[in-house]
Parts: sequence; C-alpha cells; structure tokens
Amino acid sequence: MQLRVKKKLGNVILYLGLRKLLKFVPLDLEWANIRVTENCNSKCTTCYAWKNRSINELTTEEMKDALHQLKDVNVKNVIFIGGEPLLRDDIGTLIREASLLQFDSIIVVTNGLLLEKKAEELLKSGVTHITVSVDGVGHTNDIIRGIPGSYEKAIEGIKKIQRLKNNGKISVSVTLLTTILLNQNVDEIPKLIEISKNLKIHWLFNLLDPNLDIFNGIPFSELIVKNEKKIDETIHFLKETRRKHPWLIPTCNHILEYARNYLKGRDRYNFHCIHGYKMVYIGAHGEVWPGCWIMKPIGNLRKDRLHDIIWSKRHKEIVQKMYFTKCSGCTNRYEFNILFKHLVSHKLFCSTK
Repeated sequence: MQLRVKKKLGNVILYLGLRKLLKFVPLDLEWANIRVTENCNSKCTTCYAWKNRSINELTTEEMKDALHQLKDVNVKNVIFIGGEPLLRDDIGTLIREASLLQFDSIIVVTNGLLLEKKAEELLKSGVTHITVSVDGVGHTNDIIRGIPGSYEKAIEGIKKIQRLKNNGKISVSVTLLTTILLNQNVDEIPKLIEISKNLKIHWLFNLLDPNLDIFNGIPFSELIVKNEKKIDETIHFLKETRRKHPWLIPTCNHILEYARNYLKGRDRYNFHCIHGYKMVYIGAHGEVWPGCWIMKPIGNLRKDRLHDIIWSKRHKEIVQKMYFTKCSGCTNRYEFNILFKHLVSHKLFCSTK
C-alpha cells in the first residue's frame, strides 16, 4: 500500500515537472525492451539492422536469467525485438519462460517473414501480443522491406495467427505496425487501415528518427513526408477513423498531433521524458540502457546484476538528464510523456482500451 502511494506521488511529480522533488521519485519500470538478436532477414530501406552479422549473443540460459532479473526489479511487461526476433531458434522457449514468470504483457515485434512458420509455437508459448511490421500494400511493402513477397508472407502469417487464435480461444492481439509516415507509403495508409479492419487487428505507426540506432545512416530526406497538405490530410483521416473505430487505431490524439508537428519540423520536445523511470532496454549482448537506445549503455548483464545497474548513482543521473531532454532526442512518444496541461483531456478523450 505504501509503495503504491509512493509510486502515485512519483507520477504526479514527473507530470508536474518538479525538478527539486525528482530525488523522491522511485523507479517504476513498467516495460523492458529486449533485443534478442541484432540479426535480421529483411533488407529494409528504412533500417540498416540487416547488415549486422551479430555473434556471441546472449545464450538461452543468459536470456532466461535476464528475464528473472527483470522480474526481480518488478518489470511488468516485456517486448522481444530485434533485428528479427523470430530468427532465434529459442524464441518459443524465451516466451514460455516469460509466461511462467507471469509478466502482464509478452510482446513480439516481427517483420512477419517467419510468422506463418512459427505462429503455433508463439501462441502455445504464451505470447500476449504480436506486432507485425508492414510498410505498404503489396509491391510497396516489398520495395521498402527489400524482400520480394514479404507482404504476402506477413499477411499470411497474420491470418494464421488469427485462425489459430479463434480455434483455440487464445487471447492474442495482433498489431499491423507501419513504419511511417514515409513518403513512399503515405498514400496507402487508408488501404492499410482497411486491411487491418478486415483482418480484425489494430493499426499503429512509428516515425523515422535519425537519432535512433536502427535508423542511423538511412537516406532520411528521401523517406520522410514533406508535403504539408498530405500530412494534414493523413492526420485528419487517422483522427476521423479513430473516432469511428477507436479499437482499430488505439493511438492517442495527442500522439497524432505530435506526429504532425514532427513531420512539419515543429518543436516536438515540449514534454518531460520519463522513459528512464518507466523503461529499461536490454541488448543482445547483455547491454543495459536506461530506457532509451540513444543513450550509452550503463552496464552489462554479463558483468553486473540488473538491480545493481539500475540502482546506481550513474543511472539516477542519466534518467534525470533524460527527463529534461538533455539528449539528442527521439520520436518515442508513449503516453508517459504527455504534458500535464494535456493530461485531463488525454484521460477523457484518448483512452486506448
């Protein structure tokens, strides 16, 4: 009870931006992003992860130990990402371990190329959410992804997940996630959303960001949407679709406005970033980041225990630096970062249930 009150008070301090009281804010690590591999089987124009030839990544036992350490520091939700996480032969084993540890959410983010093949394994292992990256319809997706037939493979994978889910009455939410808004696919957003609706899945989006490691070095100017009229039309369409079908697009309206401002080059850092207090990132070789890939790792699980890393003086200093966005910035825009002045309207009108 006392801990719950302390966390709620900490959230108030974070939302209000009370600098002098930050020392009283406890870590409340709700989410862990685990990069289970840096290798990838796509050749995306939006990402250079596929050029990695990563070796000596965490073993199955080391990954299991990492999950136990995350549970020990009260992390509630885990996200398995890559590279391409389905390239790991033990992905089912890792999901099963997370399920046994009773994390609230166990999410896998995949490009879908291996989804049909591994669909049954994922569901039987206890995954709660599967996020499939699709960046366009048909040929558009294949060009962006760099793999002929990738669109059909992703869609067939989603369909198999849905069939297995319906037959087995398993609670799994599949999200069709498009890496947008891209100049190459912005005109196809309505089609992607209609496809998502027909498949009875949710639709979300990401934004390209040259500061994030997976986007580092891409031809950013060639990919980002520059036509302001098209940006406005797209945001308006997304808002209207969300109003009519809130289950289809769970994205908060404030995030949609954030995307509009970002794409138009307007100020996007008008909030306090509390990722350091709410998230932790684990790398494929054991690296530990304080809630953000942009910052430098502050430790490694092959050398130190997670508890010691996140409760170190260095971690505390870095998360406070992140809080005041004294960094290169990113486009991670979870509702954690909503400004206090928007919080009431956010709670009233931006429910993502």
